[in-house]
Amino acid sequence: MKKLLKTVGTEWLKIKGLGLVYMAVVLGGLLPLLVYVPSFFVQETVPEGTLKFSVFEESIGGDQLKYFVFFILPLLLIIVANRIAQTDHKNNGWQLMETQPVSRWQLYLSKYIVIVVLGLMCIASYFIFSIVMAAADYLIHPNEVKLLDFDMIWAIRTCLRICITILGIAAIQLCVSVAFQGFVWSFLIGSLGIASNIAALIQKQSFFFNPYGSLYTFWNAPEIKDLNTFISHSEYMSVFWMVIFLVIGYFWYRRKGFKNAFGKTKKQAVISFALFAAGTGLLYFIQQPKPYQSGAEGVILKGTLDTDLTVDSVKIFTSDFHKKIGAAPVVNHTFSWTTEKRLPTDEYLVEIGNKKLVLIMGSGDWFDLDIKFNDTDMVTYIKSNRKADQNYREKRSSFGRDFTYALEDQAYTGDPAKFYELAQDDWKKNKRILNAFADPANNALSEEYKDYRKQLMAIQYLNEISNYRKMTSWTDPKFAPPKDFVDELNANIQKPSQLLSKNENYLQFRLDRLLTDKDQSVNADSILFVKINKLPRGLQKDQLLARHLARTLELQTDSLSRNRLFASEINNVKNTDYRNRLYSKLEQINISQKGASFPDLRFLNDQGKAVNLSKFRGKYVVIDLWATWCAPCKQIRPVFEARNNQYRYYQNLQFISISTDQNQSKWKNYLKTKPSGIPQFWLPDAEKFMADYKIQSIPRFIIIDPEGKIFNLNTPFPDEDNFVEVLDKLKKY
Repeated sequence: MKKLLKTVGTEWLKIKGLGLVYMAVVLGGLLPLLVYVPSFFVQETVPEGTLKFSVFEESIGGDQLKYFVFFILPLLLIIVANRIAQTDHKNNGWQLMETQPVSRWQLYLSKYIVIVVLGLMCIASYFIFSIVMAAADYLIHPNEVKLLDFDMIWAIRTCLRICITILGIAAIQLCVSVAFQGFVWSFLIGSLGIASNIAALIQKQSFFFNPYGSLYTFWNAPEIKDLNTFISHSEYMSVFWMVIFLVIGYFWYRRKGFKNAFGKTKKQAVISFALFAAGTGLLYFIQQPKPYQSGAEGVILKGTLDTDLTVDSVKIFTSDFHKKIGAAPVVNHTFSWTTEKRLPTDEYLVEIGNKKLVLIMGSGDWFDLDIKFNDTDMVTYIKSNRKADQNYREKRSSFGRDFTYALEDQAYTGDPAKFYELAQDDWKKNKRILNAFADPANNALSEEYKDYRKQLMAIQYLNEISNYRKMTSWTDPKFAPPKDFVDELNANIQKPSQLLSKNENYLQFRLDRLLTDKDQSVNADSILFVKINKLPRGLQKDQLLARHLARTLELQTDSLSRNRLFASEINNVKNTDYRNRLYSKLEQINISQKGASFPDLRFLNDQGKAVNLSKFRGKYVVIDLWATWCAPCKQIRPVFEARNNQYRYYQNLQFISISTDQNQSKWKNYLKTKPSGIPQFWLPDAEKFMADYKIQSIPRFIIIDPEGKIFNLNTPFPDEDNFVEVLDKLKKY
């Protein structure tokens, strides 16, 4: 060990005058300086509703950390390894190894240690500069959402992950620099390694044999709070490549060339090939995604809540009919829910106050949630044995970029060959991504969820083919899809999973399949009712009939024909859940249509005086439905104010704002800081009103006619031209 330390000291003396220490410090501080210094001289605007955050975690982590590890650190290691190796190349150090009083392994390892130390100095510089810049920004631009909290454990773990991630890259670059004289080759190979990761980001998949792939894996998961374990797949692979390239580089260095190291004799060549085969097999084994593992029956759901809001319980519902399946009381900002009941794998809603989180969950699953939220925003970190399924749901779509653009732009309506070629290529690409998908911790999708997503993909492609035929021609064989492509898609959905069987895309596909090409050009809706009612009784029939009836009710323009259609078909739906949903759908359409009576809402002004909506009878009332926690609402309010000013001389138009805040005092306090020329009101029972009218998001703009009836329940936003067009038709001096 003493000899190794002396050797490291000697190697360190060799780099004096090369400026590598200064380079490590400068590159470490580069990103923090570029990000923060320009912002010091401009006025900072923090959007209202922004979650409180630690300025130190914000400066160290996030996208800045991703770019630092992905680009800056590899660049430093490429330069440092090359300069250290080239020093010996130029001084003929390789030829004088025999004269050294230490072993060649100690010589080689000391060079590697110096490279790693310089990398650690760069990491330390990044952390120090980030912390200093964040503190300066806190002083220059103070804001109540910024916190000076410093999570030391988080910082140490994050730093440790980065340090381990660079070990493999350092070993690769030293090996390459020893093998090839000159700066060009080592820089070129290092640059190709970084480029391979950029290509992996575009293709959404990295090659398993790419020794630079640990950077790609780190890019996908820079936040340790979002990993089941903080030492993850990127670190394991980095250590693997470190060992491999330290061995290769050492033997190359020791025997002064590739042939002398690995193939000078037949025995040596056989041993080298055997070790290569063993290493390749080990790499393949390590890179295999870890299969999904189910626990015991039931589900375990626990977590912590970081919020200033009062939350009594966390509730769990089914996503289809919103049936409550459980609730967990919140005690000291933590909750825990366990059920021994068997839950089918499905999407479930976890409701925390007015926030909703969708989880893919089934029997045998466990979840540990770290949730930070306020009235406006929510950030969630999830640890789970079903993490890969959740990751795929949140980050992957069924269509690729090119095919999506073609669908949105309705491209190739005159070129079916090109359309189907693009569709087939996109299908093959997305199949490959699905089959090879693993989350950043190398956890594989559960087979159940993978089958569902593959079936869903097939359905979506078939539906888009159907839409393409509707836009072009059902009868012209020129626009018919390739038979082998359609057969492959259909083969994937022969046995639909439970998740797929209730999916809207699948139900629409089943409905389309009931119609012949001739039916498509006649009265397809009426024909479908006849064909559905001929199907055998059961859940599938109810699902199809409910889907078609709901869609057809929306297309009816008057309540008389709508109610008549509903009465003729509702008794054919036997499933209670679907029947109740259809009754709710009919009620919602009827009360929301133009000309329907609107309730005489009773609200309070900022003085606490009760006012009824009927006070404004005889005028068109333009309502802004908003809340203080809604950032988009507050962004559009100045435009609403401007429109009020624009139409202030028209006596038959009245603008009002109605707050849906649960907390009346927050609304009052907001008005004190942001006074308005528009009458402001607070609706005490806003939740019931929004539920009755199925208003799921705000801001929402509503126009009520002079008789107190609905004129437009979903008016365009004030910053849209359509808003002006609507009001111009109503204005009257």
